[in-house]
Amino acid sequence: MMDAPSPLIRLRNVSRHYFIGGGEVNALDGVTLDIQAGEFLAIMGPSGSGKTTLMNIIGCLDRPSGGEYYYDGWPAHTAGPDQRARLRREVFGFIFQNYNLLGMATARENVEIPAIYAGTRKQTRLKRATELLSRLGLGLRLGHQPTELSGGEQQRVAIARALMNGGRVILADEPTGSLDSRTGKEILAQLEALANQGHTVIVVTHDAAVAAHARRRIELLDGRVTADTRTGNGNRAGSSAGPGHAAPQRTAGVRAPALSLQESARTALRTLRGNKFRTALTLLGIIIGVLSVTAMLGVAEGVRRAILDNFSALGGASLTVTSSTDQNQQASPLTLQDAAAIREQVPNLLSVAPQMTGSGSMVAGGEETWTFLIATTSQAMEDGNRTLAQGTFFTEAQDGDYAPVMVLGGSLASELFGEEANPIGEYVLVNRSPIQVIGVLERPTGTFAAFDFRARAAYLPLMTGAVRLFNRENLNSINILVTDTELVRSAQEEISTLLTRRHGSRDFDIQNQAALIEAENAAAMIMQLLFGSIGGISLVVAGIGIMNIMLASVAERTREIGVRMATGARQRDILMQFVCEAIVVSGLGGLAGLLLAIALGTLLSAVTPVQIFFTPQIVLIGLSCATLTGLLFGFAPARRAARLDPVVALAAQ
Repeated sequence: MMDAPSPLIRLRNVSRHYFIGGGEVNALDGVTLDIQAGEFLAIMGPSGSGKTTLMNIIGCLDRPSGGEYYYDGWPAHTAGPDQRARLRREVFGFIFQNYNLLGMATARENVEIPAIYAGTRKQTRLKRATELLSRLGLGLRLGHQPTELSGGEQQRVAIARALMNGGRVILADEPTGSLDSRTGKEILAQLEALANQGHTVIVVTHDAAVAAHARRRIELLDGRVTADTRTGNGNRAGSSAGPGHAAPQRTAGVRAPALSLQESARTALRTLRGNKFRTALTLLGIIIGVLSVTAMLGVAEGVRRAILDNFSALGGASLTVTSSTDQNQQASPLTLQDAAAIREQVPNLLSVAPQMTGSGSMVAGGEETWTFLIATTSQAMEDGNRTLAQGTFFTEAQDGDYAPVMVLGGSLASELFGEEANPIGEYVLVNRSPIQVIGVLERPTGTFAAFDFRARAAYLPLMTGAVRLFNRENLNSINILVTDTELVRSAQEEISTLLTRRHGSRDFDIQNQAALIEAENAAAMIMQLLFGSIGGISLVVAGIGIMNIMLASVAERTREIGVRMATGARQRDILMQFVCEAIVVSGLGGLAGLLLAIALGTLLSAVTPVQIFFTPQIVLIGLSCATLTGLLFGFAPARRAARLDPVVALAAQ
């Protein structure tokens, strides 16, 4: 005598309790039940008897409050969320009364979903979905969405979805409840055919006519089994035959997350298209945020470059010696002899330019202005990063002859003679002394062109200024250009030693241009950080908007989340889906905001003195900020979606 086969599903004293309104409700109370592989059974009972709760526990959508549940000898009652998801994905197939198809997906895409979460290759799952739908009479409706299908067609799509991964156990909850009688009979015929093929089919119904098609009938009342009867209708209970048309071999589990990510991205784009107005508002917030951050960083970069250009006018290998500004120290004035000593005794110097500065009135063509006067050497003019627009620089011979000549800054020349005039050869009264214009410098451009003092200065030969204008020999500064930036510090030390010996004390200051540039660069970086932080405030506001939108999306799509969980989605799949949606919307908004910032920056740089620069780092920061905003502010709603109870999610309206 052969031993009876072990039950495929075994429940021992299973109970399920809910706490509602401060009281306890017993949905199931001590249910003990064995179901053999290949059975076709109906679970019957009035509303509230516990039949749907029993189906949810068998299908691992819910877990018992007490008792034991074994699937094929494995203790399913101890399983965690992902283990239950694996059973739903690989063993159970659900057919719901209201079909529970995803509205924005086609019939074939709905059928594919369990295979995506199982890691089945694209071509394999497409082929199987097409075969299943064709066998169910929907070969010409593959690309139609649920709203374009009749109730019977939608239910057949649900049957195909349940069979996608093999569907060893088919769980049908009132499968004909929303159908007319003719279509309902067709669906029941499909279920009988599945049972004949070796699938274990469990139908939950309150309709005796539906239960009559089953070969075994379980009746529930108040959460307890009150009857367990079998019919002689060709009972196949205990058949060892596997279900017909089994699912194809699935790939390794490592492929499943990648396919889930693809599904998440595809769903994200569908969701954006399906809610255009809400998507537009969300995108607008991100666009404004990224535009603000990128534009502020671009402006800060432009300011930084302009300041550094001004500081670098004399080159990084330059030193400037001035009299000490310490009021408690009696400083000796700098003299031409000091400059000559530096030139003769300190090595590795390209030029030593003594300089006198002052201010005075200038009159030309009836126009009078007050300007900055600089008396220096011809060599300093040529080495000082100055470019002529007209005329020539003064020469060393003119300096020695006290020649009354000068070179005007571009802005000063325009102010005295007009934009289009040629002042070369004209005489200007400088502090009532006639001085001839022999050259005009180019006008500066850029963000700080209007604040460049060199553009409004007048340059004269050193001795001309000393004798004709300033009437003194003392220098305001000595500008020194070193042959190499690496020799600046040693030159500075030698100059300091020389002047200390000549003056008897250290009554002077030496400014290292390279050190100034480094300090200004550090200050500019702080300014960029400040500007970026100010712009980032709008990005935070946009992130809060994303969080609100995502929370609303989770609330609206709770049933969809339940359907995905019922078809085998793990918590990480749901988490990935909603995080991906947040990243997609923030990424698109970030890209649009970045392009808009670059366009506006280019336009402003072309039509205004303000120069805005977008470095690769700024572009990367803009895109990264957008993506991180979506990730950070989308994570909490996504986590909330992932931790939903499948049963609660499916019950959502």
